[in-house]
Amino acid sequence: MYLLFDIGGTKMRLALSDGEKLGESIILPTPQKFDDGISLFIKTVNELTKGEKLKLSVGGIRRLDKTKSMLVPDFRLPDWSGKPLKEKLVEVTRAPVYLENDTALVGLGEAIEGAGKGFRIVSYLTVSSGVGGVRIVEGKIDKNIYGFEPGHQIIDLDWSKHPELKDLENEGFGQLEAYISGVSLEKRFGKSPKDINDEVLWDDIEQILTFALKNTIVYWSPEAIVLGGGMFGSPGISIDNVKNKLEKTLKIFPEVPKILRAQLGDIGGLHGALYYLKQLEKN
Repeated sequence: MYLLFDIGGTKMRLALSDGEKLGESIILPTPQKFDDGISLFIKTVNELTKGEKLKLSVGGIRRLDKTKSMLVPDFRLPDWSGKPLKEKLVEVTRAPVYLENDTALVGLGEAIEGAGKGFRIVSYLTVSSGVGGVRIVEGKIDKNIYGFEPGHQIIDLDWSKHPELKDLENEGFGQLEAYISGVSLEKRFGKSPKDINDEVLWDDIEQILTFALKNTIVYWSPEAIVLGGGMFGSPGISIDNVKNKLEKTLKIFPEVPKILRAQLGDIGGLHGALYYLKQLEKN
């Protein structure tokens, strides 16, 4: 029996697997305190396994260090930063634990089982409480040192587009995440993005995302870009509008990659963890 998990900034997802198929998943709010998170993880693992021994575990979490054992400083889960995450999870599961960036595993899942299936090079970008992404090449997460952080690319050099965002210091001056993430919009307007019905605002956000996708395309040169996260919808970001804007913006390449909506929903990271597990077992 194997454990698969995905610890996001707002939700924690866990499921068992026989190594071939994904079992029923449990989705819970992610505690902000590290000790509370570990306690909830222990409780949930015990409920799932019912005392049965685990062979190994694979899971994702935000902002891993290059040893993939703990979080680097992270303003979404600050109390988790620098804590011995992998060590604690090995204690909890009494089995080897493999950690990977959470967005990278979602992107892997989408490339293998979701919208990106059949494409050789896939870029995945999520726009939700934050902004993250990954490059998948021939069914594997592309090599890296600290992971991929497209949400931290600079898209407003002197912060002149929205000077009020200077007040959101933790969001990162001039960075993509400060302009289009759910957390940033809620801080700017004092309400959930799903309650914002300003078409001009959403058009502006779609244009900003279009510029970011152009950057992604010229650096990563993918066959397809899969877009996921809760900021897509109505009200929200229209993928069709982004596609149209990108057709007008990207001129250096003869064609625009396929722009696709993610298909695996809330458990894309678990699908990615399962495929990562299969790769480990092959080796």
